[in-house]
Amino acid sequence: MINSPKVLLVDLGLGNLGSVEAGLRRHECNVQRYKEPPDFSLSDSFTHLILPGVGSFAYGMEVITSSGWASWLGQHWSSERPLLGICLGMQLLASEGLEGSRSGEPIPGLGFIPGSVVRMSTIASFPLPHIGWNAVKWNDNQSILAKQIPQNGDFYFVHSYKFELSYEDLHLAAFTGYGSSFPSVVRNGMHFGVQFHPEKSQRLGRQLISNFLAIH
Repeated sequence: MINSPKVLLVDLGLGNLGSVEAGLRRHECNVQRYKEPPDFSLSDSFTHLILPGVGSFAYGMEVITSSGWASWLGQHWSSERPLLGICLGMQLLASEGLEGSRSGEPIPGLGFIPGSVVRMSTIASFPLPHIGWNAVKWNDNQSILAKQIPQNGDFYFVHSYKFELSYEDLHLAAFTGYGSSFPSVVRNGMHFGVQFHPEKSQRLGRQLISNFLAIH
């Protein structure tokens, strides 16, 4: 369709790409899946970018760096351009992360949203990983991603690590409770991250994707 979003789907080979792509194709958009960064001359032709992923922070950063995506994103996808990180893709936006570190020292992330990815607290009645449906509580239910999504609407989660923001007042868009609260939606400009899986979250997940694709 004319003027429909042209979506760059980053394929790091880190799981759930098929379901994310299928979910995007339910909307009126042009989806192009790339394993390696597109030629610089094509970068301006895309309107939106989605960075999905499942797995450890350490391996995710290894793949995104070795494939050239890390440097490409830094050069060609400013915070004024719509980007959505999903699950591990959200966590890779952080300054650093501990998951998968052999030395125990933080591993540098993309640095798009200041903060650290750390293991969630283990509480007997809240085992890890956190798997299943849980409520998302928006700081501002009039925000771009929250349109037509009810406060405390349920989304589907699978994770053991959380994004610990350096500046919650600037970058926390929504949070979820599991023993204690953790960021479930983060934002810096037009860069967003969601800890849950919208592609597995039925009607509300489809609405969130639609809201993201409506960003201009």
